[in-house]
Amino acid sequence: MAAVEFTIPGKPFGKMRHRVGTIAGRARAFNPAENRSFEQKVAEIARPLFPVPFEGPVKLRMVAVFEIPKSWSKKRKAEALGGFHTQKPDSDNLAKALKDGLNRVAWADDAQVADVRVVKRWGRHAETFVLVEAI
Repeated sequence: MAAVEFTIPGKPFGKMRHRVGTIAGRARAFNPAENRSFEQKVAEIARPLFPVPFEGPVKLRMVAVFEIPKSWSKKRKAEALGGFHTQKPDSDNLAKALKDGLNRVAWADDAQVADVRVVKRWGRHAETFVLVEAI
């Protein structure tokens, strides 16, 4: 298994910060449900493609495509199509969410990811293209 490619449909997701709440009068940090939901979605899509997790260093490439807002004018939409997306979520948060979703599926631990590239673009449909490759 040299390289695996797949697509995650829907709006690209950036990992959210842990929230802090009080339980029985004590402050506790917890992982937001949205993070867990996205990580499960990624694992469900990727699991059939990875009979066994990669060993050793791994290269991760992702292209996050954000849907152009319908409220934009035709001219602005045309100018944006295929162009770079420079709004939130940040590319590092996109990568964190994806890497956490691929833990124990594509690799044993995301520390194996030695080479990462994230590209954010505007497009007609929201989706995320992913390439995972042993290096």
